[in-house]
Order: sequence, then C-alpha cells, then structure tokens
Amino acid sequence: MQINLQYQGKWRIKTAEGTNIVIGRPNAGASVQIDLTPDTTVSRIHARVWQEGGQWWAEDLKSKYGTRLNNQPLAGKAPLTNSDSLQVGETTLRFDFPP
Repeated sequence: MQINLQYQGKWRIKTAEGTNIVIGRPNAGASVQIDLTPDTTVSRIHARVWQEGGQWWAEDLKSKYGTRLNNQPLAGKAPLTNSDSLQVGETTLRFDFPP
C-alpha cells in the first residue's frame, strides 16, 4: 500500500507491505513498519493499521499523545477507508489501500 505523509508542511510518500503495519519511531527495543522520525511527538510504538475480514482498521497503541482519525480522537479500533486522515503526533497519514 502507498502512504502519503505530511509533516511540517512537507508531503512524502512511503510504501508498506503486509496486512499488519505498526506506526512509530524505531529504537533498539521497537520495530515499526512506518517510521515517522523526526516527529518527536510520535511514540516508539504509536498506532497500528491492519486488515481483518477484508476491512482495514486503525487503533492507537496507548501512545502518549493519542491518535486522531478524521480529526476525532481514536478510541479502540475504527475502520479506515482511502479518504480517511490519520493523525499520529504532528504527522498526517493518508492511505491508498490495495483493492
């Protein structure tokens, strides 16, 4: 899948493989598939996006500053579509999910 990221007004594009994607900032004890360094408001293990039953979902992983889905606090798991905006720290993510 393709992920469009915006941090400090700059957009960049990343590609992620698989159906269970962890978002955060890596260190020796934490592995992530989407690295949002240098955004220091992102926890090491901040959120995840995964596919279940043909639907994509998002959840916050008890991050310090929380995660927002379409400008609303994300509590528990929530379904995602291509038009949704996920805010992790000061970074905004938009996903292009495969069909």
